[in-house]
Amino acid sequence: MSKLSLGPRYGKQSVPVFKIRKQGAHHEVIDLVVRIMLEGDVSDSWLTGENHQILPTETQKNTCYALAALTEYDCPETYALALGADILRRHGHFDSVTLDVEQRKWERIVVGGKGHNHAFYAPKDAIKGTCHVVVTRSTSSVTSGVKDVKIMKTTQSGFKGFIKDKYTTLQPVGAGTDYPDRIMCTEMDSTWTWSRKPRGGYAAANKAVFETLIAHFAGPPDTGVFSKSLQETTYKMATAALAEFPELTEVYLGTPNVHFYRSELEKFGIPNPNVVFQSTDCHSTASGRIETHLARTLAKL
Repeated sequence: MSKLSLGPRYGKQSVPVFKIRKQGAHHEVIDLVVRIMLEGDVSDSWLTGENHQILPTETQKNTCYALAALTEYDCPETYALALGADILRRHGHFDSVTLDVEQRKWERIVVGGKGHNHAFYAPKDAIKGTCHVVVTRSTSSVTSGVKDVKIMKTTQSGFKGFIKDKYTTLQPVGAGTDYPDRIMCTEMDSTWTWSRKPRGGYAAANKAVFETLIAHFAGPPDTGVFSKSLQETTYKMATAALAEFPELTEVYLGTPNVHFYRSELEKFGIPNPNVVFQSTDCHSTASGRIETHLARTLAKL
């Protein structure tokens, strides 16, 4: 029998941590869902059934709430770094703590043009912030991001010049074709990795990175910018983020196509100048998927 190698890790998932930051009458809410994974000297539980190395997952859950109370934070990154450091400080047999944290967004209710002190709303499909934090004995790394962000351009998009073989039915779109443009839509997951804590903190920097990505998807507000493909557009988005934020080391964008099929109303005698479409769901309809990972390369000495 070949030699086996065990790579044990364990933790707690789906821990909801909701915190109210109270600054007098003005309140802010931070709504997180936490996943912890621990690695280190824990193999006895797997190999012999002895649990003397195991920090119970219920204890991990309680630690999430304790650190939420003991830590001042305005973003999941700061919270996750503190949580990982606390576990390592108190339990010497762990080598690393990996935390994946999703932030559920709440918006402040505006009444008469003024933001309410303590009333909020949360759309069902609100943008979710994410962070992936790894804390070890000697280092820590922080990757921030967003998930499930649906973005769309109703024009200024094409796709042509692709390979055509005997099974190709897709029609080209763009100048010189029968179809001048198309809807371009995707449901974007994006992450970006920090080399160090950004100036002004993670919360403000993450908002700025997201706004940069979206701006370069859309182009100027009056005219937009033509997209030759989703591949080209996501590359420009990632390039812009790395250029604007020197603290970033890499950017990832996962962008499945969300297709819109033109309704052929002409067969009913009704003109359709590209205004009525059948929408689709990229999770239940066969869809292209574009992944763009752009990283800085270190110059050779």
